[in-house]
Amino acid sequence: MKNEVKKHFEWLKLYESVCNAGVVCLRCCITRPTLRKWLKRFKESGIDGLSELCRRPHKIHH
Repeated sequence: MKNEVKKHFEWLKLYESVCNAGVVCLRCCITRPTLRKWLKRFKESGIDGLSELCRRPHKIHH
């Protein structure tokens, strides 16, 4: 498992244990939208959803 995936999974485990997004965000130095993004991706795709997506544009307009 990549380090980034481990980090995101740790955030989600912490959220599951404390059930408080504010506490998780303060401890992990992340924002609530970031936590919600990873929760959504994990629910939709499981552990595979926790890896970063490519931010490169899909189309290059000329």
